[in-house]
Parts: sequence; C-alpha cells; structure tokens
Amino acid sequence: MYDGAITFGQRQIKKSYRSVTGHFPSVKNNRSIGFDSSLEKTLFLYLEFDNTVETYREQPRIMIIKNGKPQKYDVDCFVKRYKKTNLKDALIEVKYLSEFEKFKDTYEKKFNAAKIRCDEIGVDFKFLTELNFNDIYISNIDFLYRFILHPSEDKYDDIILDVLKDKKISALELANLIMKSQSEYQRVSNNIWKLVAQNILKTNLENEKVTMKSMVEINNGSN
Repeated sequence: MYDGAITFGQRQIKKSYRSVTGHFPSVKNNRSIGFDSSLEKTLFLYLEFDNTVETYREQPRIMIIKNGKPQKYDVDCFVKRYKKTNLKDALIEVKYLSEFEKFKDTYEKKFNAAKIRCDEIGVDFKFLTELNFNDIYISNIDFLYRFILHPSEDKYDDIILDVLKDKKISALELANLIMKSQSEYQRVSNNIWKLVAQNILKTNLENEKVTMKSMVEINNGSN
C-alpha cells in the first residue's frame, strides 16, 4: 500500500511567459486545482468526466532511485479510483511531445525510475502527451463543464426524460417538443446539456462537435 509513500505539498503557481498557468475549478475535489500548463488543465478537465475517478490531487511527491541515488520526484497528478472499478490508483505525468523529445533521455530515465517505485507501492504510472487527448472530445466536455459548475434549474428534468423514454432525437427537436414559448428555449436547452454533463443523457462526444443538432438519448448505463 502506498500510505506514506506519496506525499503532497502546497503547490505554488507562478506566472510564466512560456506557458499557461492558473487554477482549475474542480467540482470533484470541491476546490481549485493549480496547473502549470494548458495540458495539465486539459488533464484535470478530462478527469472530471472520467467516471472511474473518485478524486485527484496535483503535485504528488514520491522518492525514486535515479543514477543510484534517492531523489524526490514531483509528479503532475495523483488519481484515486473508485474501488468498484478494480482499477489501480495512478500517478500521471503530462508533457508536450516536443518537450519530451527535447529531453528524451533525461525523462525516460526519470519515468522508468518512477515506474519501478510505483510498482513497489501498488499504483500505476502513466505518461501522457497531447496526442493522448481527443481534441473534439476535450472541446465538447469543456463546453459541458459549465453546466456542472453552474447547473441549470431542474424543472424540465422529468419532462425531458419522459419525452426521451424510447427515442433518440436531436437536442433541437427535444427542446421544441418541450418548450411552450420561445422564451423557454434557452432554459430548456441548458437543462438538456446539464443532463448530458451529468451523464444522465448521452450524445456523441468523441467524433463531432456538440450542437443543438446533436442526437441525444437516455444513458442506460454506458459512460
């Protein structure tokens, strides 16, 4: 077990002219998570929509053996999985491919040492680049995340689910079936996307940009 083998410090986010830095408002963690690059921010957004992930934390630290000597290694993210998934918790490092290639030998030695340590303490070690993230999917969940941060009213939930009981129709057609006046359009459409964001409804997030023309249906158990 990794108790005590992974520690967490207070991350200090410094402004940088070379990369995007800031704080990501994490709903899963009920706090803001500091990021040092837009790729880290993408990772955090991705984890918010990963239903195997219970919580995650930035800047976990482990001790590795590199060049025969113990060394502190601050990884980008620690991910705690739900026990029911039977998946290991994980340490995740993200780097742009160009940066990795520039210092490939150094990073490979560090990552190999990290994998050895992670095997010892019973967690996975994952190294990701921008190529591991589907741009269309990330754009879509970025759109949907606002409906998790600021959920719309629930008054249309039951009506939406009743209309979709045995149907797969466009979000636009669904809104038109429900709204009684044009003034309700925005509220109904917001309610639809809130339910998609909550995984109660599903649509194609992987292959096409989400619009009101997107087909939606009740999610009967799949992610």
